[in-house]
Amino acid sequence: MKTTVHDFTRLMQTVMTGEGLRKKTRDELLSPQIRILSKHEFPTLASETTHENDSIRLSYGLGWGLYWTRYGKAFSKEGHSDAGWRNYAVGFDQAKTGMVIMTNSANGEGIYKGLLEGLLADTFTPVEWEGFTPYDRLPPRPPLKQHKIVQVDPTLLDKYAGRYGLPPDVILTIRREGDHLSIQENDEPKQQLLGESDRDFFSATSDDSLTFEVDSQGRTTGLVLHADGRDIPVKRIE
Repeated sequence: MKTTVHDFTRLMQTVMTGEGLRKKTRDELLSPQIRILSKHEFPTLASETTHENDSIRLSYGLGWGLYWTRYGKAFSKEGHSDAGWRNYAVGFDQAKTGMVIMTNSANGEGIYKGLLEGLLADTFTPVEWEGFTPYDRLPPRPPLKQHKIVQVDPTLLDKYAGRYGLPPDVILTIRREGDHLSIQENDEPKQQLLGESDRDFFSATSDDSLTFEVDSQGRTTGLVLHADGRDIPVKRIE
């Protein structure tokens, strides 16, 4: 599901208050259907179990994770995507309060514990079970790959400038910025692109790189994005 902070917050408020829901329906949504004994969420083929979360009666309802706190029953939902979005929402049934966190970073989960504890005094969310490693416990990032920078002909930079993507979800905007290029994914901040060859460019701030594709007439038809060990073809759209 794709949604906005505003709309998902409305959903959380509706479930929290029960407005517009039959009592029987709401009770069923937020009733334990199965206890959770796995060591971590999504254990895949792992069979390791634990009783570490018995004190909060960690369970699944219908579509919601459930656990019990001094604020009463909590219902929660997490979500992420391969594109780097990380989200978490929790509502406390008795206290009628909660939080929706949506981030556009693969590192977003690192701030959950601080936000939940600092703003809601929520020390009950099973952070370890969820796999939400706090940012100050993450291993240091390895240094960026070293590249040899070459000066690319300005006429080529002009040819590469344009919009690429898979509408409507991902649009990459390539711009000429003086003697180099920049790339911007949707509304995210721009990243500087430096040339490694006439067709190969790399990000100055991440390990991502890309290769422009050119047809026999010298027209730029697309690019291949090299990210997270994958080669992702992206067509030029204008």
